[in-house]
Amino acid sequence: MKSNYLKVLFLILPLQSITNLSFAKTWGLGAVIGDPTGLSTNYFINDNRTIHTTLAYDLNSDNDLRLTSHYTLRVNNLNFEKLNLGWFYGMGAQISLENHDHNNHHHDHKDVEFGPSGTIGLFHEFTKTPLEFFLKGNLTVNVISHTNADLDGMLGLHYNF
Repeated sequence: MKSNYLKVLFLILPLQSITNLSFAKTWGLGAVIGDPTGLSTNYFINDNRTIHTTLAYDLNSDNDLRLTSHYTLRVNNLNFEKLNLGWFYGMGAQISLENHDHNNHHHDHKDVEFGPSGTIGLFHEFTKTPLEFFLKGNLTVNVISHTNADLDGMLGLHYNF
């Protein structure tokens, strides 16, 4: 009887490994445009959990460079007839290197801001190509250097591999 349990165990373990290997996406690399604009990566922990990171430059306010990373949960349940649409949400943090030169008066005042950040967005994965199109919004509450809130909106594209 014990040998039957061992046989079943030896059959199940390799099958479990094969099913884990069937998820081929590990990385998504691309860009975002909006507020801010820059580079974007998405590391797939599994098919519904990722670490989404952007390194982007804010062209609208104080000429700041932002590094933002979120642990996100992805849900693929917004599928319409021919549109594979899903949504994601998550928490993380943002660090900003800001250059406060208001109205080009050359009174450079540089700050480093840091704070927790939340994200929510929509994504579409194409079926015949490894591309993902997404729209996301981030809300960051800076707690170091200055206490303020920052709302960002971005449109992006990733090549998933």
